[in-house]
Amino acid sequence: MYDAHIHLDRYPEAEQQEIILQEQIDGLIAVAMDSKSAQSLIKLNQYDKVHIALGFHPEQQINEHEINHILSLIDKHHTEIIGIGEVGLPQYLKREHSNLDVLQYIDVLERFIIKAKEYNLPVILHAVYDDTLIALELLKKHNINKAHFHWFKASDEELQQLLQTHYMVSVTPDILHNPKTRKVVSHFPINRLMIETDGPWTHDGFKPHHINDQLSAIIKEIAYIKSIPIHTVKEVVAENTVRFYNL
Repeated sequence: MYDAHIHLDRYPEAEQQEIILQEQIDGLIAVAMDSKSAQSLIKLNQYDKVHIALGFHPEQQINEHEINHILSLIDKHHTEIIGIGEVGLPQYLKREHSNLDVLQYIDVLERFIIKAKEYNLPVILHAVYDDTLIALELLKKHNINKAHFHWFKASDEELQQLLQTHYMVSVTPDILHNPKTRKVVSHFPINRLMIETDGPWTHDGFKPHHINDQLSAIIKEIAYIKSIPIHTVKEVVAENTVRFYNL
């Protein structure tokens, strides 16, 4: 099994090792949040199971020094990374701050998309609800072939817009109780689905470092929703991740 989106650097070192050593886990797509996170992941990239992406998480205040540093790290390590991310738009931050200058965040996202285009790398997106449409416009503008909308959720209209593309989505253990996530799984074909924990985000009933338990639960629920055998779901979502990230 592959965890298609995890903040591995945010775990204590002992838990990092426990996650990496879990026999059922074939690979981890570890995404960055800031420059400190990026540098930590570059060190963790020594492990065969760890595949890293560098980016600037949008649910924080913009810091030009941080962003420029991450962009320079991408230039330096572009042959070692498997994607640009986590990048996107501040859906939840703008709900807290009505005067937030969203245009700045759109500009930052576009800069990372341009960098992904330069090195022919997938874009790993934090873009949900109405932000989906903005992200799609930028991806189209720069003719981006590979994009991964992680923990995707949206209105019916936005979901349909994404469905009309060839981009990938991934879902977390909230599939067990969230109707919006279950709707994504019911609408998207199995060959466009990946699974993730977004760890160390806490999901009810699971410990954040028990990656195997979380991924297994997602697979079982996808199988139930789509009426597909569990072993088939397990095999296909793993193949999707390997193919998408060229692992």
